Amino acid sequence: MNAIAPEQKRHCTILIVEDHEGMRQSMRKWLSSTFEDTHFIDTSTGEAAVELCKHTKPDLIVMDIKLPGINGIEATKQIKKILPDTKVIMLTIYDVPAFQAGAIEAGASAFISKNSMYNELIPTIQRMMD
Repeated sequence: MNAIAPEQKRHCTILIVEDHEGMRQSMRKWLSSTFEDTHFIDTSTGEAAVELCKHTKPDLIVMDIKLPGINGIEATKQIKKILPDTKVIMLTIYDVPAFQAGAIEAGASAFISKNSMYNELIPTIQRMMD
C-alpha cells in the first residue's frame, strides 16, 4: 500500500517593487507582520522586477508606478505577458486618473494611492490571496 503524503501548504510569494529603499523595507516589514506564511522579495526597478518574475513567479506584486528605467505600468505589461495569472497592485503617490487607467490597461488588478495605503493595502492583498 502506498502512503499518501499530506498536502503541504503552498506559501504565497509577494514581490515589492519600490525605488525608495526605506519605503520598500518598511513595507516589507509591515506586510510580513500580517502575512506570516508569505515569502517576500523586493527590488527597486521595473527591469529587475521583470527579470525576477521569470525565475520566482510571484503570486502577487505590489508595484510603484514611478520607477527608474521602465515605469511600473510598462513593467506590469511585460510581467503580465510572462505571468498572466499574477496579480499586480499598483501603488503610487500620484493619484492621477491617467495613471489609474494606464495601470488597469496594463493588467493591474488594483490601484491604491500611497495616501490611503495603510487603510487599503492589507485588505486588498487579503482579497487577492483568497
